[in-house]
This record gives sequence, C-alpha cells and structure tokens, in this order.
Amino acid sequence: MKDKTFYPKKSLGQNFLQDPNVIRKIVDAVQPRPDDTIVEIGPGRGAITSHLAGKCRELILIEFDQDLAETLQKEYETDRHVRIIRDDILKTDWKEFLPANKVVGNLPYNISSQILFALYSHAPDVGEAVFMVQKEFARRLVAEPSTKDYGIMTILTRLYGKAEILFHIPPTVFFPRPKVDSTLVRIRLDSGNNQDIDDKAYFHQLVRTAFNQRRKTLRNSLKKITEDRFIPSVDLSLRAEALTFEDFKRLYHILKGDSPASV
Repeated sequence: MKDKTFYPKKSLGQNFLQDPNVIRKIVDAVQPRPDDTIVEIGPGRGAITSHLAGKCRELILIEFDQDLAETLQKEYETDRHVRIIRDDILKTDWKEFLPANKVVGNLPYNISSQILFALYSHAPDVGEAVFMVQKEFARRLVAEPSTKDYGIMTILTRLYGKAEILFHIPPTVFFPRPKVDSTLVRIRLDSGNNQDIDDKAYFHQLVRTAFNQRRKTLRNSLKKITEDRFIPSVDLSLRAEALTFEDFKRLYHILKGDSPASV
C-alpha cells in the first residue's frame, strides 16, 4: 500500500505483517491461479493483497477499517479484477462474494472461531481456506482425541473438511508484535464430505452440548438429548474428549433414529 502510513488499531485487533519472507511463504501456500476467485478477509495494508492481485480471475477484499478500505479502493480502482467490500466479515452476507476457490486472511484472534463457523456454514461454496491464526487455535483444528486441544472446533472442522498446519509464524514479523505465536493453516473443504449427516444443525447441537460440560460424562452432559435412552456402541460413561469423530457420527445416527445399517 502506497503513500500513506497506517497505525494499527487495537480496537480492531490489527497486527500488520511486514516480513517479506513470511509474506512470500504465505502467497506460495495460497497458490493463486489465473482461474481462481480469491476472497481476502482483512487485507489491512495490503501485504498479501499486492501479491494476489493480477494472479487470479477475481480478488475480493473485505475490509472493516474504513481508512484502509478507502486506500485500497484508490489503489485498485483501475483493476477490474479487484472488488472491495467495506464491511465487518461477521456482518457481511457471504452470498455477496461466494462461490470462491479460496478464502484467505490473517484472522483477528478474538473472532477466529466465529469466522470459521461462518466459513463452515458456506462450505459447499468454498474450495479451501488459508488462514493465519493463533498457534493455540490452530492446534484445536487438528487435535487428537483425549487431548486438551480436542473439542468442538476439531469435530466441526472434520465435519466439513480437513485442516493441516503449514508453518508457525513468530511475533517478530508483525507490527505491533502480538503477545502470541501465529500459525498458517490450510482447511480443505469438501462438499461431498459426510453427506450422511444431513441435519448439520442437530450435529452441531450434539457436539456443543457434549463439550460445553466436558468434565462430565456423556451420560450427564447429554441427558437432555438422550433422555436416558440406551445407546448401543457408544460408551456414555466416557467424556466427550474421548470420542472420535466417527463416534460422534455414530451417536448422531442413533439419536436421529437412522437404520442400524447406516450407523
């Protein structure tokens, strides 16, 4: 971004990436292609944007900071392949910019979960996401059962696709320096994944209820849902963190009354 210096706004959780080597690694991970539609959440001062513009069919920038959005608008006003939406990603209607091959961004730490929930609710219209998130948050996306990081976000990520950790990013490459380490993750979304779970809202409710009281056994945490029914092939004396994704699928089908052959 040219001609103007912007200082990070703490209220928006802004930390601007400024290391050219890390920027290059992120762009390499995104792998922009000429026929891609790419959505960038929170482009900020345009560190990644400048490397994506001109390398894809359409680049859609969603920027809440009006000063930054205005400058981006001026910088790319003659580029018909770049579109700027001045709005809060949590309030934006995603139908306005989807479908997209890729969604990328350096996500504010305090709203990462909310953005991923929004992403998953539009999973059929997105190919993959490449996000920079807090290191601890990244661990939750790829955690194994019976670990402290395993939880709601792990299960829901598996429901819609598969996450992988690409590389870790130190605080020193940002201005100002955050107090936490960051991680670049890729989430490949698959619209054909887990099609047997046709009531996604119910599956969400089941997983949330199980983990919201994760220190309790499933028999107690899910009491309002199971109504003390006998649940074959799922041990309700365990805690939620002990169940695999396949266990939750099995529990879902049983509670939905699906035929034994499909469970």
